[in-house]
Amino acid sequence: MNICAKQLRWMTYLVQELNQKLTLPIIYNDNSSAVIISSQASLNPNTKHIEIKYQYVRNLVLKKLLTIRKVGTNSTIADALTKLLGIQKVADICKKLHL
Repeated sequence: MNICAKQLRWMTYLVQELNQKLTLPIIYNDNSSAVIISSQASLNPNTKHIEIKYQYVRNLVLKKLLTIRKVGTNSTIADALTKLLGIQKVADICKKLHL
């Protein structure tokens, strides 16, 4: 999520440089814990071990420069590129991508 957030910030700067309007970027994630941790303003004893580089995403969310949303595991389109899927799942993803 950290790398995605960095690339989103770069794209945001590019769009702003071109004087175009941009809505608040959204990162969709199927990991509930990652979504919750990135949206919390403070650390708790269970999350204090998280590396500094992951605090970047939290800071962007707190500054309202992007938002993180939970997406269901069955709705994750990126699975087509990262997992071995059955024919039906591939067909569902192709339909979502309008292919």
